Amino acid sequence: MPAVPWTTKFGAALLLSSLLLALALPSQAAISAAEAIALYNKGRYAEAANAFAAICRTPGTHPNTYYYYALTLHRLGDKEKARRIYLRLTQVFPNSQAAEMARKALAAFPTTGRTSSNGSGGASSGTVNYSDTENLPESSRIYFKPDSTSQMIIDAYVNNRPIKMLFDTGADGCAFGKNHLREIGMAIPTGKPSYQSTGVGEQGKIDTWETRATIRVGNIERKNIEIGVQEHLTGEPLLGQNFFNAFTYTIDKGSSSILFTRKRRAVDSSRSGSSSGGIDRNSVPFEKVGNSIMVVASVNGRPIKAIFDTGATNTVFAYGDMKNLGIEIPADAEPTMGIGIAGPTRGVAFNVQRMTLGPIDRADFNISVLNGFDAGHPLIGRSFLGEWQYTIDNDAKIIHFLRR
Repeated sequence: MPAVPWTTKFGAALLLSSLLLALALPSQAAISAAEAIALYNKGRYAEAANAFAAICRTPGTHPNTYYYYALTLHRLGDKEKARRIYLRLTQVFPNSQAAEMARKALAAFPTTGRTSSNGSGGASSGTVNYSDTENLPESSRIYFKPDSTSQMIIDAYVNNRPIKMLFDTGADGCAFGKNHLREIGMAIPTGKPSYQSTGVGEQGKIDTWETRATIRVGNIERKNIEIGVQEHLTGEPLLGQNFFNAFTYTIDKGSSSILFTRKRRAVDSSRSGSSSGGIDRNSVPFEKVGNSIMVVASVNGRPIKAIFDTGATNTVFAYGDMKNLGIEIPADAEPTMGIGIAGPTRGVAFNVQRMTLGPIDRADFNISVLNGFDAGHPLIGRSFLGEWQYTIDNDAKIIHFLRR
């Protein structure tokens, strides 16, 4: 997110996003999902709920586990918390079978007369649409203004108040600082943090509060969407995957715009490779880990999984990645510094012989290796993508590249 991405300013040579990973950090859960389900089946709901809560704080949690967690809470009579888990499931894994079952469960909840925060410290009552994806537009073109580091800054409205946000495919969710909420006059969450986030920086785990808001960009509006709030976030708040993961989207740097299209209508089957059952040379398959877009790149001829992150200016690795790739950091590597959601961190920058992803082939390519970077995978940032236009098809799970 900056792309932790949460927005961040590094040294003169580096600007990263602060990557929000899977809504929460890994927990020290000592029980597996299968064991938690066994507790549920035995009617030991309180124990099962505690186990599911710990498991669901880990990145990469299967959507079925979220569904069982909500079921368990429902059994315990905590219907409000169950509703929240059902709703989160529909937002984070909208196309999963578990999300479909969650939508059916949500339909049984009353949708009128419920009190919801209006973001200004008061409350309003009325109808709340818990599954707003059905009301999203078929298409929408949003224009962005590149800043000095070419980050994609867009105009957004949070609870009808204007604010600039950073479009960030590397962020699982929308991320704000309490400073941003004060800026738009929104109520500041208090009490115990909901979870901890991790990203670029040496502060380690960052306390994060969960709240909800209505976010609108162009004619795309997501009501009652979950956002993460940390004590302070430098730069713009992040517009992450839980806002736009119901769309296929094309990023066109030539027109400085992002075209969002529902379903598969944004990508012709001949382009995506679906008509022939294969993938054309300009397309790259990806998998979703939580909401993160995970691709397989090649560095000096060796494959490595990486997060496709438009919020990151540079392409960033951890020191452990260098060991796994068999790359020795040269003695003359240039010192660099980055700042992410977890504060500043030092590192080095140097060139690798070659890095490739699908049709993109960069020789003598500059990367950054940071101390305080523990995303689990490298970040492929805009320094690698250059001027390529690309379409991210969330249905086919393919990124299609087009050279401009």
